[in-house]
Amino acid sequence: MKHTKFIYLAGLLAIAISTMAACNKTDKNAEDTNDTGYASDQTLSEKLFDDVQVLSDLAAGYTGTGSLKTTACGAITKVPNVITIDFGTTNCLCSDGRNRRGKIIINYTGNYADSNSTRNITFDNYYQNDNKVEGTKTVTNMGRNSLGQPYFNVSVAGTITKPDGTVITPNWGRVRTWTSGYNTPTIWTDDEYKIIGSGTIIRSSGVVNVAIADSLPLVVATNCQWVKSGSIVYTLSGGRTRTLNYGNTPACDNQATLTFQPSGTTVAVTLP
Repeated sequence: MKHTKFIYLAGLLAIAISTMAACNKTDKNAEDTNDTGYASDQTLSEKLFDDVQVLSDLAAGYTGTGSLKTTACGAITKVPNVITIDFGTTNCLCSDGRNRRGKIIINYTGNYADSNSTRNITFDNYYQNDNKVEGTKTVTNMGRNSLGQPYFNVSVAGTITKPDGTVITPNWGRVRTWTSGYNTPTIWTDDEYKIIGSGTIIRSSGVVNVAIADSLPLVVATNCQWVKSGSIVYTLSGGRTRTLNYGNTPACDNQATLTFQPSGTTVAVTLP
């Protein structure tokens, strides 16, 4: 009788453990698929730091002191090897639909557009759409690739403070290739770039590794506020991987697909 009772209790214990494990697994998977914030945070950081480089290049193309006409706001001042773009202390609605305030400061060595020149981009109380941008972006002009396209080595060590007070810390290296519009330097609306590289973002939930492969580069354009195509692989704590796909054909929209490995589960992501 005691032996039978022991087997019965052991069976109940095994069922309970199995049930708890299944519940924990289900909860964990549910938590994973609901947490897509790292994808939105990284995309936001990518576009904010890409945008300041575009603005810096536009400002460099103007002579003397004046307004950054292509954004309908932003006063440019230049002294030797320093360019400052000042959007004022209150939001200025620029012609690309983005609000900006504060200053972007570009310190450069060599002639701005020449190979081997470097640019260190910093900020003075600068905001885009009420996202505060801080830190440093360093850009080195590497000349032209075999297709005759200008390309740049880029490093970012920055901080983004979102309007709700949450903080994102991007640290990454990029190769940024100017694929379209480089022959029309005074026309910004036809500019398009491909971006590859790797690094990290730090969020309140921890560190996320970010990789953009050569085979699926990000395609960004100055006339689109979102990434148009390409793919990013995220590696989260514990080695979990996620792939964000913006699409294979460049299109200006705020939709992407996030795929969870190894399950292959996909969810739609609306980008900020």
